[in-house]
Amino acid sequence: MTSLRAVAVSLVAMFLLACPENRAKRAEKQLAELKEKQEAEKAAKKEDKLVAPVDTVKLDPPYDDASSERLVPDGPCPEGLWALFPGEAPGATPEEKKANAARRADVAKSFEGKRFMYRLRAPNQVTLKPHDAAAGVLPIEVLGTVDCTDSIGRIAIAWTEAKAGSPNASAAKEGSEFSQNMWLASPVAFSLPIKSMSEAKTFQQTNALGLTARVVFTFGKGEVDKKLRKVGKVQEKAAGETVGYGGGMEDWGAGRLVHAELIGLRVGVDQEKKQLFELKGK
Repeated sequence: MTSLRAVAVSLVAMFLLACPENRAKRAEKQLAELKEKQEAEKAAKKEDKLVAPVDTVKLDPPYDDASSERLVPDGPCPEGLWALFPGEAPGATPEEKKANAARRADVAKSFEGKRFMYRLRAPNQVTLKPHDAAAGVLPIEVLGTVDCTDSIGRIAIAWTEAKAGSPNASAAKEGSEFSQNMWLASPVAFSLPIKSMSEAKTFQQTNALGLTARVVFTFGKGEVDKKLRKVGKVQEKAAGETVGYGGGMEDWGAGRLVHAELIGLRVGVDQEKKQLFELKGK
């Protein structure tokens, strides 16, 4: 029986070797399965980035999860945020747009008093500045605005004073080339009283990447910034043909912004267990 089995295995192997078409199909199938697996893993990683992190410490209100709905920086906007702005309502069909427009007031009212929270992280959202030896302090800054995205596009949410303008002041001067407006919001700034340079250095090395801020707020009024510019028509030759584009009015404004009413902002370290600073809203 062993001999017969060995012969059978050999015959099968010879058959597969003699059929390159079968090998090609099998290789193609394996490649397709591998590609599908890689795409699924990539999608899962992308989704993980937009999922609110799990708490490592339990905090008192208003910074606990039970007190507010947690949002993810640069993630999806809360459903219905479009209702805080004028203009056409979203919808895949004219009927859907009309139906959404009819319930705009109700959707906007549903946000009244509802609390939301962002958890911001170092080093880009919570920034540890260089030690000020003369003043004997270690400055820390927290972003004053974060973006979210809905079906129409991006919306800025600001809990400090915000205005539309160009981040590059020189480009915004009269007579210069066009510059795209952005919503510019002042950061929340505070300082830790640390006089010793060695103590400040130790704090920086230990906590520069561990700083975390929780920002709790409610939504206020929406604002839209538009900056219409007349753009000249441009013609270029491509593949022996002249192609033209531009030649009309374009919007270089900052777009949509929601002015948020700050409830509280808390900065902590050591996985948020130690509070460094708290700013309470009005």
